Amino acid sequence: MESHELDDIMPAFRRGDADAYMAFFRTYYKPLVYFADKLLNDIPESEDVVKESFYKLWSKHGDFEFAKGVKKFLYLTTRNACLNTLRHSKVVGTFQKEMEYLDKQVDDGMVLQKMIQTELLHAIYEEIARLPEKRQQVFRMLFFEGLKNEEVAEKLGISIFTVKEQRARALAQLRLKFSDQQLLLFFAFCAIGRSVVQR
Repeated sequence: MESHELDDIMPAFRRGDADAYMAFFRTYYKPLVYFADKLLNDIPESEDVVKESFYKLWSKHGDFEFAKGVKKFLYLTTRNACLNTLRHSKVVGTFQKEMEYLDKQVDDGMVLQKMIQTELLHAIYEEIARLPEKRQQVFRMLFFEGLKNEEVAEKLGISIFTVKEQRARALAQLRLKFSDQQLLLFFAFCAIGRSVVQR
């Protein structure tokens, strides 16, 4: 649901209307789980954290005037719960450093930036999932696994020309919805993810 549509249901939301509440749940649940999982690396735990954020939202439904306030509340509540989970788990190493870094970023600008980045990555992942099966397979092997054209061709038993063609078509489809700058951010994220896995 678009933000202006969510603004339209705010009067009902403030009254405690269940349908209005579920509209926010349907809009933000999956992006929030994705957001939480980037910190916790644990989908079940992330789902529990996000559900708890929505429970807290329901108890404060009368406090919000605009939909953007609800969105900000959900992301901040989820972020803080993730940080608390990391503390309680006594996580060390890279996650500890990430936690300390995030803990310092309390200004709204940084929170908003991370929200936007998370939602962008989530949207691109969803669009990739809509690619035809073979095209999606080639794309994932190239960009998620970091394989070369020749390696993908050998693994799938297809020609290098076919690999390049499927790659070009996948990128063309993504460019219909996302700018080159947005896709570059996504590819950088994929490269960082591969380097972490390989350590």
